Amino acid sequence: MKKTLLYKISSEKKLLAAWGKLNKSNKSSYGIDNISIEDFSANLEDKISSISKNLRANSYKFSKNRAVLIPKSNGKFRPLQVPTISDRLVLKSIAIELEEQFSETIDKSSGLSFAYQKKLGVKDAIEKIKEHYDSGNDVVLEADLINFFGEVDKEKLLNTQIFPKLPDDSLNDLINNALNQEIGGLDKIKQHEKKYFDGLNTGIPQGNPLSPLLSNIYLSPFDIYLKSKGHLLVRYADDFVIMCKNETECKNAYKDSLEILTKLDLKIHPLEDSDKTKIVDLSKSTFDFLSITFDGKSFYPSIENVERLKSKIRDICNGKIDYNVLTLLKKVFNVFDGWVSAFYYTEVERYSKEVDYYINRQLFLALRKFDWKFTPSSKGKLPNKYRHKNESPDCLSDKQRQKSGIPICTELLTSKRNKKNDT
Repeated sequence: MKKTLLYKISSEKKLLAAWGKLNKSNKSSYGIDNISIEDFSANLEDKISSISKNLRANSYKFSKNRAVLIPKSNGKFRPLQVPTISDRLVLKSIAIELEEQFSETIDKSSGLSFAYQKKLGVKDAIEKIKEHYDSGNDVVLEADLINFFGEVDKEKLLNTQIFPKLPDDSLNDLINNALNQEIGGLDKIKQHEKKYFDGLNTGIPQGNPLSPLLSNIYLSPFDIYLKSKGHLLVRYADDFVIMCKNETECKNAYKDSLEILTKLDLKIHPLEDSDKTKIVDLSKSTFDFLSITFDGKSFYPSIENVERLKSKIRDICNGKIDYNVLTLLKKVFNVFDGWVSAFYYTEVERYSKEVDYYINRQLFLALRKFDWKFTPSSKGKLPNKYRHKNESPDCLSDKQRQKSGIPICTELLTSKRNKKNDT
């Protein structure tokens, strides 16, 4: 086989490199075949060797994706299609190669697009917003694309933006097949929730390792057009804001956004009758972006985001899942640690007491179900402002919290910030 793109992505070396870059934070994550990341990592070299041979023999077949619904803050669900670990590995290897092939296209969105980019993330998007704000742009057009992943014209994307720009066509069939995998596991989705998967294969599948890169390539003309019009765009996947000096600039930015999005067969909510597309004057109000609130002075986690954190902790502690004490404490720590890690660069301190008391209360209730014996010194007392009406004030004491292995918010926050400063 000559050294085509397929030859490159199918080498054992490339597949092993792709494995190293695959998101393995959830070891129990699995596809339709029920093989988890942890399972797959056993005898890894043999599995990679087999995949490599099948790819080079053009006999590799993608499996069905597993249907998964992720709850959204508005009570609805985001439909995901989760590939098998084997498929994720192949897709990651393809994605790494495509990223190299389309590096010039991606670079044109530099300073504008912050999702799914090397060494960039939410923090960088927030810092860019602050940079524009400090330059006198304190009026914001806030918007998001309607059903972006479902609305992307997949055929148009592949046939006009992807395939013509590749040096050979050896990956075309694999990419086509990867974006048209069947959805499995719908029998495990509640009947009234199956609607979320209707027509899903018309767009690009969320959960597919190729989709983030393809979304940025598809939206590259959007980024470039708004930049050419002089607009200060900050985009994170299908959410974006445009920082302006006044309302007139925002209205012009909205009009220009509609113009280019129409050419891309995409839509945003109308400015006239939607709270999803709106103009915000930061001298009078705050705005939320990526679960972070900005009031013109400080960035901090949005109220909705803090409530989601509480909900996750409550779900762990209220016995919906049968944990033992150690597992329960570990689960709470992981959720709390992940939240602080995600927002350490914002003003988390404004919520530290509220979150600490909430954790102390929920842990107290959970441990009590395990017949945990509390002494007077192991119990704390919730301040009135953090108590529900007619609720007992009992919670873990600071001393008992320390013994739980879950640090208080300020300690965890300081640790995260020191670690980031050291790197």
